Amino acid sequence: MDIAQQFSAANNQDFLLSGRPLRIEDYAGSEEIKLSQNASLTDDDVFLYSADLDILDHLDDVFSIATYHNQVIAQKYRMKRDYYKGRHYDIIHREKKPLNKPDSRLVINLPKKLVNTFNGYFSGDPVSIKHQTDGSGDDDWNDKIQAWLTECDYSDVFSEWAKQADIYGRSYLYAYLVEGKLNFTVSSPRDTIVVYDDTVMHNPLFGIRYSTGDGEIIPTLIMKDANYVLEKRDGEISVTNADVANPKAVRKSDVHKFSQLPLIEFAEDDERTGIFDDVISLIDAIDRVLSAKTNDISSFADAYLVIKGVKLSEEQLREIQDNRLINLYLSKNASFTNDTSIQPSAEFMTPDSNDETQENFLNRAIDLVYQISQVVNLNDSSMGMSAQAISGVALLQRYQPMQAKARTKALKMDKALRQLFGILFNDVWRESSLKVSDLAFDHKRSIPHNLAEEADIVQKMNGQVDDVTKLGLFSGIDNPEKAVQRLKDQEAEEADLAAPQLQNYLSDQKKGGGVVDNPAAGTESYPATGQSGQSNGPTK
Repeated sequence: MDIAQQFSAANNQDFLLSGRPLRIEDYAGSEEIKLSQNASLTDDDVFLYSADLDILDHLDDVFSIATYHNQVIAQKYRMKRDYYKGRHYDIIHREKKPLNKPDSRLVINLPKKLVNTFNGYFSGDPVSIKHQTDGSGDDDWNDKIQAWLTECDYSDVFSEWAKQADIYGRSYLYAYLVEGKLNFTVSSPRDTIVVYDDTVMHNPLFGIRYSTGDGEIIPTLIMKDANYVLEKRDGEISVTNADVANPKAVRKSDVHKFSQLPLIEFAEDDERTGIFDDVISLIDAIDRVLSAKTNDISSFADAYLVIKGVKLSEEQLREIQDNRLINLYLSKNASFTNDTSIQPSAEFMTPDSNDETQENFLNRAIDLVYQISQVVNLNDSSMGMSAQAISGVALLQRYQPMQAKARTKALKMDKALRQLFGILFNDVWRESSLKVSDLAFDHKRSIPHNLAEEADIVQKMNGQVDDVTKLGLFSGIDNPEKAVQRLKDQEAEEADLAAPQLQNYLSDQKKGGGVVDNPAAGTESYPATGQSGQSNGPTK
């Protein structure tokens, strides 16, 4: 039996969460799946490998891991991608209704809305990364770090990195060298794997990226020192990018000599669950109910005509269909029958509408989707109020579930970024004064604020706390220390500009009041006096 058939699940949500079938007989009772003597897979879809072995001596295990990933794990990632793009399996693959009955199949793409809403909140403003120590020179290094990030289009790459983690539960960043400069890009978990050691630390050992051609797996083994492109023909494994001059080594272009694995995993959480994994069954139900509701509306338009007490001829049926008029009455020359003992009648038969029940279910189901996924429903009627009309506490309460989820994800991202910067500091810049432990990550949240309320609070704090603490309470100021310094610089600049004007003003005042400087005497003489400070009497 093919592995993909063996692991076909009867429930979409369970398959997305676990990647495993519901049948208990498919297991040997262990939570881990053994892929080979040395490789295993946890129930969180994390590949483990023996820490005591060198994978280069066991290249068969690379193919075992890649093959299992392609046939089982990647299947659920493809399903997640399809749900995000609007191809919902349950409603699309539903059996066709018989007898040409209305068969609407509406797709309400809540997965995309959940992902885009949360990703916009989490990474709408890119993370701020700074190196902070007690010594001098941090500003120069931070300028260099920011220039490198900007050159690599980090805001776009990090946003896509975070979005893929929302969809798949994990995503990868691949670091590589271009003319001696470090660059990075996003790698999809649909064809990328990081394998960890089987110790309690679960340190990353190696990575695998693979493609499929002619039904064969073509893996690239990613190690700390180099990449190895593998090929398996007739049971024999070879390295296709081996150096011609030295078959035991790979081409120089595939050598990087990093101290850490350049394939970096960003997990949504420890369980590697996507943002809509545990609401898939609700989303499928919403699709079904809305489709049924549309079918009901179509059924009213296609209501059946019921004629009782009389049998119509073919000509009479055609007359009704053509003229859409029925005229039944008891008369000797009746249109349809001359049998006066029959009481003919005609009426339309329409299905009963359960509109209220359907609406109640849809409201409850949609609300549960947002509650369980911990994403704020921005289309909620109460969210339509102006942020200025809502207190800061009320705003925080509405965003609190999403804030909690974002904080957990930020910790995972910080861990992954330290691995990236470890490669940059140690292997590319080779600067011992830079340490990843001194990096500070500031994740800005795209949340509305009641600025009028915050300004009022800041005003009331005058004289109570220092300026840095006070300005830190205002959401519009990212760096209170710099804001205070800019304010001081501005006051000093204004004072410098005002000094000449003040001097001119004083000079004008002296001249206008009859004041004349006498540098020789060192005193001031007044026309109305003969000596300093004494009057000669009235002037004539």
